[in-house]
Amino acid sequence: MNRFTRIAVLSLGLFLFPQGPARAEGLATIPYGDNCWGTGTDADKDGLNDDCEYQVAFWFMPLFWFDSGESGHARRPYYAVKSTSFSTRTLQVFYMDTFFEDSGVTTGHDGDPEFQILEVHFSGGRWYLDWAYLSAHRKSSCDSSAWYSYGQLEYDTAIDSRNGSRGWPTLYVAEDKHATYNNLSTCDSGCLSQDYCSRTTYQYLDTATTNRLVSRNVGSTTVQLINSVTLNSKTERLLDDVEFKGWDDQWYRPNSQGYRRHLNDFGF
Repeated sequence: MNRFTRIAVLSLGLFLFPQGPARAEGLATIPYGDNCWGTGTDADKDGLNDDCEYQVAFWFMPLFWFDSGESGHARRPYYAVKSTSFSTRTLQVFYMDTFFEDSGVTTGHDGDPEFQILEVHFSGGRWYLDWAYLSAHRKSSCDSSAWYSYGQLEYDTAIDSRNGSRGWPTLYVAEDKHATYNNLSTCDSGCLSQDYCSRTTYQYLDTATTNRLVSRNVGSTTVQLINSVTLNSKTERLLDDVEFKGWDDQWYRPNSQGYRRHLNDFGF
């Protein structure tokens, strides 16, 4: 078949089977743009509108896929937001997963301070995901944490049609150990091939049915909006350089190190 015939066949195919409209990238659901900077209430004194911080954190909140064997879903997430550049309208959101426990058979401990950092920017009326840092046993002997560009991430549009490429990402959570990965194959090679993920049960980071992430902005390590959090008569200090016990602290297993060292490393 010569190239002219191929062109004719291709043209006929496009006529008979027209392509659907391309889905726009990014998110148009966030009611802020340039006015995220320098307007409104700014409790943590970082130059950002507090409601804009919430809206960005809410709309880019990751979707998690868990394995059927997961036994430690429980968590109470928090977040922090900072501006990295006004000229490029770029923010970073630090999501603190605060899983109550790592229930790995040989590695179990109280409190599991895994986290994600999403870097996003505003342009032309939409917000776009650029990069994601996914913690995976960070600072441990099998640290598999990494930065991923938006093109290395997955986006689930079937669950919510408002999402699209460069919107909120789909992440895979290692069974019982809660490291997060950009896809199944990366997960299965994580932590020296000890991690395992599957697409069995999905949940958003915050499992609440309403008011997700409301009143969960911790501010920063220098201007703390939330630090001490009491739950089930136990208190965690999320921003201090102390252990994170997942509001549990069982005598028979160790606690984890807290979030402060990670927040410091990334300038939050």
